[in-house]
Amino acid sequence: MTIFVPLIYLFAGWLMGKTAWDFKTAASWILTRVAIPIVIIFNISTRFGSMSTIIITTAISMLIMLMASRYIIRDPIKSLCFSYLNIGWLGLPVATALFGNEAATIIIAAYVGSSIVGNSVGAGMLSGHHFNPVKLVQTPPVLALILGAMLIPFSQQITLWFADLYDVAKFLMSFLGMAVLGIWLSKIELTLQDLRQEVRPYLVKCGVMFILFTLLLMLARTFDFRLITQNPGTLYLLCLLPPAANIIVLETHYLGTGRSAKLITCGTCISIIAISFFAAAVAIARTMGIAH
Repeated sequence: MTIFVPLIYLFAGWLMGKTAWDFKTAASWILTRVAIPIVIIFNISTRFGSMSTIIITTAISMLIMLMASRYIIRDPIKSLCFSYLNIGWLGLPVATALFGNEAATIIIAAYVGSSIVGNSVGAGMLSGHHFNPVKLVQTPPVLALILGAMLIPFSQQITLWFADLYDVAKFLMSFLGMAVLGIWLSKIELTLQDLRQEVRPYLVKCGVMFILFTLLLMLARTFDFRLITQNPGTLYLLCLLPPAANIIVLETHYLGTGRSAKLITCGTCISIIAISFFAAAVAIARTMGIAH
């Protein structure tokens, strides 16, 4: 039943979106400034040895997808929607529900890598400016990464003293993230034609990421990187994720438009359907003793 919890959070956000209460602004602030940094700091300070490879690999994979899509699509907003995925808000609750805490470690590491690229290169693409390392260091994910690295010598104390705070932050990250997505879904009118137009880009993105992560899995087996080799389902779950909700924030700030809102919402609807089939397949495989 835990695999349906993220959908319950999503539905709760959809209901909130039908009220006059503007919840998404406060929720987004708590997510970006409090909950997500706490989750990053805790995991980096206590599990850096197992996360560093995934952070670097995710950042490189996203850069490859961004650069390739920029020359093929030639639209910075669509390029970001193709490459910058909702790993933290949607991927974390689903992966944790399906595969447990080890999956959460992979998802959080992937989130850190994608956030660094998305908030720096992505912002540069929309603003027309070049890479700015000063602005990059000032983003919450990078600040949390730096602080977490500084706390690595105190990993045992962090685990002992702040485990409960981490659990609360992880819950807030899951609940508020899905609730914000639900609010966006309630605000935008979609047609079947809108959804049909996004099916092909979504499938192409899934195929590209499937190839990249299959290559990564092969390399992990070669170098005996067990966190990856023991969690292939988590990697392939990443292929099914929709565009990151943070894209609309970047677009609004740098371009003053909201064109990505419909793309994100359509991608989220398609992704939820795909993830539902994926979760059902995992449940069937476990029942048959194929997966664990």
